[in-house]
Order: sequence, then C-alpha cells, then structure tokens
Amino acid sequence: MVRIGSGVTAAMALLLLAGCNKRETAPTINSSMTEVMEPTAQTIWDIMSSAYNDKGDGLDAAKLTAADWKALDKASRTLKARADMLALADHLVVAADNQPILGSQAVGTRGEIGAAWDAVSAREIQSRIDAKPALFAQKARALADAAAQITQAADAKNTARFYAVASGLDEVCDSCHEPFWGTDEPPPYPQGKSATASPAI
Repeated sequence: MVRIGSGVTAAMALLLLAGCNKRETAPTINSSMTEVMEPTAQTIWDIMSSAYNDKGDGLDAAKLTAADWKALDKASRTLKARADMLALADHLVVAADNQPILGSQAVGTRGEIGAAWDAVSAREIQSRIDAKPALFAQKARALADAAAQITQAADAKNTARFYAVASGLDEVCDSCHEPFWGTDEPPPYPQGKSATASPAI
C-alpha cells in the first residue's frame, strides 16, 4: 500500500477547501439586466397585468392558469438566482468594453426633469458601485428576497400574496437604479438611430 505524506494530504485538503469556497465569477451587470432581470421581471408583470380584477385593485384568481403559475415559478427562481449571484460577487463589472448601455448616448445632456444624465456611462456607474459595494449587495438581496416571495406565492397559488409582492417589484428595482444608474427614466434615444443600447442596472 502506498502511503501519502501528511504534508501532501494537508496540501490537497487546502486545495479542495479553496475550490469549495471559490465564488463563481458574476456576469456583467449589463448582461444580467438585459438577459435575466428585464425579461423575468417582465414575465411577472405581464402575468399580473393579465389577471387584474374588474376594479383594478387586485387579481382575479380565476384568470391565472396552471401555465401562468408555472411561468411565475420559473421566472422568479431565475431572477432570484441572478440577484443572489450579484449580491455575493467579490467584484462586479458593469459592462464589457464597448458594450452600449441604455442612456449612454445622452451622458452630460440635460434631462426633461432638469437633471443631467451624468450617471449613465458605464465608467460612472462602475465608480458608484465600487464606492458602495455593500449598498449594491443590499439592493441585490432585496430583489432576491422579493423574487423568493413570488416563488412561494406561485408554489402555493396564493393570488393575494403574488399581487402584494409583484405590485411592489418596480419599487425594488427603482431603489437600485436611482443610486447607481442615476435615474429610472432613461433619456430618449436620438432620432434616426437604432435603440440597441441596453440598461446597465
């Protein structure tokens, strides 16, 4: 029988431990928003909108199908997984080099509400997140929590709970957009140009 020295065993243990503790590299925030957050949130809002009651102050359970609940479960789980990933990331990158983000074409111009669009460049957003990573993580955790509550509502087919959480989802998103992106209302894209830029957060 071949014996392995204690030093080698210890080294192997440390390598295994390091591998277990290594966090997955997070995708860029821009790709997270465009590929995960926006489409999953839109799915949630679309299903909610399709089930409003006649008064518009709640949802009619009869309008929610089994397919709707299944779609809600999938969307909310996907949303939570990405929000958790961003909250736990050691370092976040807003966008890849030369990747356009929504509003970047209007940096420095004056908005209709009076403020300049000064935080819509990837560089400015990056500096804001780097300056307050704990705040960004807090906002990401809040989104993950909201998504988890929607999953619970979907699994229980609890219409009232789904409405209560989903109707406040936009505010959860806004609370992160405002301090880091600088606005929740992006400037209009210049006429004659294709609006291919995507939101950063």
